[in-house]
Amino acid sequence: MDFKALREDQLKWSREELAEALDVDVETIENWENTGDVSFNVIIKITEITGLTMNEILTYEKPKVIRVEPDYTWETVDFTKKSIINYINKKLDECFISEDNQKKYIAGMMEGLKRTWIKPRITIVGRSDTGKSTLINALIGMEKMPTSWTPTTAIAVYIKHIDDRPEFIKEDAWIFADQVCNEMVWDVKKINDREYCEKWKIAQGNIEILRTYGIRQENECSKSAGAAVVFLDAPILKDCDIVDLPGFGTETESDDTITFSVAQQTDILIYLSQANGFMRIEDINYLKENARNLPVWERKETNDLKPLANLYVVASQAHTVSNGSKVQLSNILKKGYENFCKTISKDYWQIRQKESGYIVEDYNQEIFKKRFFTYTTDIPSLCERFIADLQRTVEKLPKLVEEKVKSFLQAYVGSHIPNLEKEIAHYNGLLEKREEYKKLLASIDANELNRVRENDENKKKVRERIDTLRKEAWSQFNQYYGEMVNIDNIVSMLKNSKTGNKKEEIECFASHFQELITTKGNAIVATKDEELSEDIKKYVEAYNKNIKMNFEKVSIEMEFDAMFTFASALAAIGILGGLGAYLAGEAILIWGSLSFIAGIGGTIALNSLAWGPIGIAIGLVIVAALAVVKLFGGSWEKSVAKKIVESYEKENVLEKIKESYTKHWDDTKEAFEKSSLKLEEEWKKYVEELREMLNIYDEDKINEKINELENMKSFFANIPL
Repeated sequence: MDFKALREDQLKWSREELAEALDVDVETIENWENTGDVSFNVIIKITEITGLTMNEILTYEKPKVIRVEPDYTWETVDFTKKSIINYINKKLDECFISEDNQKKYIAGMMEGLKRTWIKPRITIVGRSDTGKSTLINALIGMEKMPTSWTPTTAIAVYIKHIDDRPEFIKEDAWIFADQVCNEMVWDVKKINDREYCEKWKIAQGNIEILRTYGIRQENECSKSAGAAVVFLDAPILKDCDIVDLPGFGTETESDDTITFSVAQQTDILIYLSQANGFMRIEDINYLKENARNLPVWERKETNDLKPLANLYVVASQAHTVSNGSKVQLSNILKKGYENFCKTISKDYWQIRQKESGYIVEDYNQEIFKKRFFTYTTDIPSLCERFIADLQRTVEKLPKLVEEKVKSFLQAYVGSHIPNLEKEIAHYNGLLEKREEYKKLLASIDANELNRVRENDENKKKVRERIDTLRKEAWSQFNQYYGEMVNIDNIVSMLKNSKTGNKKEEIECFASHFQELITTKGNAIVATKDEELSEDIKKYVEAYNKNIKMNFEKVSIEMEFDAMFTFASALAAIGILGGLGAYLAGEAILIWGSLSFIAGIGGTIALNSLAWGPIGIAIGLVIVAALAVVKLFGGSWEKSVAKKIVESYEKENVLEKIKESYTKHWDDTKEAFEKSSLKLEEEWKKYVEELREMLNIYDEDKINEKINELENMKSFFANIPL
């Protein structure tokens, strides 16, 4: 019999209470729970003590939460994916396409499909004692994730459907290192890359291997592990992957870093907080940083997902609140979302509205009321709303992934067919206007020294501009920080906000205060990024103008697109810094969508700076500092203000923020250097190919090029979308 379930769920006694009632020691109770071997006399005694019948005790089964069984919507998406991939492979086999043209026209598309066409990911986040693995077991409908190691989980565990297991992986689980060379986190998107995975793998076996490599303990195994992938057969895993992360705020800063970085790549975020002690300020601070960059799936004009439909804030272990009192739990949830809303600034959702089509006012308390849920495996009725809502979202996301992929392909095809047409015209021109192209090449050669000199001067101006914006941004923020983080200002803000001298109110004030600083810091950098965007446009336009005049002299249409080449290079390198604003603008202009950039590997961050880990650390320190403030007397505001200022100074907050600023502008300069270098390389490559064609002038070879390009144009035009 399940003696533990009987004690916990039916009797609702602790081990100590039951041991005392049965006149045995606690170790005996533990043994009965582990073995299920309980004598008939013990059962008789329990009936006498509790009034339960023999039948009620012997037939008792722990209530089971219905597992999530969404419709298999990924099936149709997968069919479409296979159709497109089969078409691509078949056509590439049928027509000859040179290695250069594959790199130029095909490689970006294939990389985009690989990065975009992936199952949605559910990431479960929370402190280490909130029952993450218990929730996972319930979602998948099987006791596969060992809950006993949850409090000390130290790795990210990716749970995927058994059908998604690559052929080269034969075991149920693989363990990956925490670092390889300079790369800090194993990339689950490369799960089908055998060479990559084997380079990271440190162990393999059945799911029990997690007990060796997945806990925080002093052994060589746990020290070297950073992630694991597990393959299971469960309905929900057909539509999405699940990720179990280390509990934040645990023993090591590295765990928090892993948890935060992986959570930033999720599609659905489930945040667990114990119902008893629900959404304390530490939870609010952590959730606030994660929710800020939550992917925007809701689109007011194109789908029926409501704002933040992919965010779930869950009061776990809900049965511990007066045996699952719905009235008390409702009050707990209400207090949780009200406190969360108090801590965010009015501009918190401003960037999100640009993608969703919903205005900032739509992200209000009414929305959060719908995003807060209760959960416990002990009382299934308390899980119904959460399970139903999650199932609806899981069913919808695969279709949205398919639409995102189609949007990417349409943008890719739409941007590359015109380039193919220009290149075809170029080769036709070599046949029909050979003399004009000779004059073009002569003009290019004659102008080359001036072009290079002017380009070097323009690049120098951009570098200087980046340095100027760096200084201006930091000067503005430094001044703002000084005005904010001082005792007199904080006292004034406390009084104006009518914050009461209660611990909870003061903690919410401190969190809101921190949010104001974060928002202002991002706003300053975003403004400077927009200014830089205009300078980058001028740089690319000048580059384009300088080479275009050669074509105009001989009345040939220029097929080299400097704007497209620079933006594509920028999107592909994966480093943006302050060039995100420029790329976002060019994405709409060239490709008609941001999906193109996401597809080929670029990322336009919702926020300019990497505040997350800094914000979480600051929040924890301030909470600890405020815990010792005496909240009585006429000068409590000054005591609170003093502690906040001391905490910021002690943690060198300004210096840490400066490091983020420095990285942002260093990344900006690196992104510009790499993209401008790629632009120059592509132009020189174009000139050398032109020279080769004119010098050799092999008409058959030129016609072969035209036929190859015509085939590729047909290939793109007929991709089944």
